[in-house]
Amino acid sequence: MTIKPSEEEVKKLEEDLAKNPRDTDIMNALALGYFSNPSLVKGKEDLELMEKAYATKKTIKSTHNLAWFYYMECWGSLEKALAIQKECMAMEPKSFYPYFLYGYMLLANNQSLDAIKNLEIAYSKHKNRDIIHNLGTAYAKSGNFETAKEYLITATNDKDIENKSKYNLAIVKIKIGEKEDALRIIKELEQQIDKYDDTDSFAVAYLYYLLEDYDSAYVCCKRCDWNHYGLFSWEYIPYLIYKNDIEEFKKLVASEIANRTNWIIENKDNNEFWEDDTEEEKQEYLAEWESEITRLTELEAEFALNKPNININNQYWLESCGCLLFGCCEHNNLKDDE
Repeated sequence: MTIKPSEEEVKKLEEDLAKNPRDTDIMNALALGYFSNPSLVKGKEDLELMEKAYATKKTIKSTHNLAWFYYMECWGSLEKALAIQKECMAMEPKSFYPYFLYGYMLLANNQSLDAIKNLEIAYSKHKNRDIIHNLGTAYAKSGNFETAKEYLITATNDKDIENKSKYNLAIVKIKIGEKEDALRIIKELEQQIDKYDDTDSFAVAYLYYLLEDYDSAYVCCKRCDWNHYGLFSWEYIPYLIYKNDIEEFKKLVASEIANRTNWIIENKDNNEFWEDDTEEEKQEYLAEWESEITRLTELEAEFALNKPNININNQYWLESCGCLLFGCCEHNNLKDDE
C-alpha cells in the first residue's frame, strides 16, 4: 500500500531544501509533496520547483518530470513538453518511463513514426498493456494496419477493461477488410454502451458508420440526446440524421442557425460582453459564427453530394501513460532513472 507524503514530511523537505538550496533531488521530492498535498500550496509551487530543478541541473529525472508535468498538468503545453523530453532522450535513459512518455506525447501530436520508435523501446523494457495499446494505435495511425492488428489483439487480451483496444481493433479490421470480425466486436461494444465513459452511443455509431451500415449507426446515435451536441462536433451524426430523418435534420439545422443568429444579435453591440476582448478578437468570433451559419445553410446540399470526410486518425482512443513521475511514492514509482 502506498500513501502520499504527509504534511510533516513536506515541512521536513522544506527545511532540507533551505539547508541544501541546489539539491535537485530535494526540489523534486518537495515538488511531489506539494503536488500530492494541494492544500499546502498557494500558487504553483510544485511546478516552480520542477522548473527550478531543471534550471539548476538537467538530469534525466529533472527533465523528464518537468516534461510530464507540463503535458499532464499545464493545458496547451504539449510543444514545450516535447522539446524538454527530447533533451531527456538525448541522455539515453535506462528505464521505460521517458520512452513511454515521449512516445505517448508524440502519438498525441500525430507524429506516429517517431512515437512507434519510442514506444517499441518502452515495451522492450516493460511489458505493459497501456504501452502495447498505444503502440498498436501508433501503427494504425501510420497506416500499417496489419502490425497494428497484432499489437491490438494482444492488448485486448490483457485487461482491456474499458474496451479501448477492442474499439481501435474494430477500426483496424474495417480498414483491412475483415468486416465480419469487426461487426462481431461492434456488437459486443454495443452491448456495453455507457458502461464506460468512452463506449457511448456516438462511438459505436461511428463504427457502424465506417461499415456503411447507416441504419444500425442511426439506431445507436438515437440513444443519445443529440440536441445537446453541436452539429459540427461529430460530423457523422448529422449525416446519419440527414440519411434517416430529413425533417428532423432540417429542424436541428434551423435551430442551430437560430441560436447563432440570436447570439450575434444579442452580443454584437454589447460592449460589456466584449470588455475582455480586443476589437480584432471580437471580429474573429463574429466571423466564425457567421461562417458557421453559412455552412449550416449549405449542409443539406453538401450531404446530398458526399458523406463527411472524417480523419480516421482522430477517432482512435489512446491509453493514458498515467503517473510516470520519478520519485512519486503515491504510485510506488522508481526513485530515479535506473
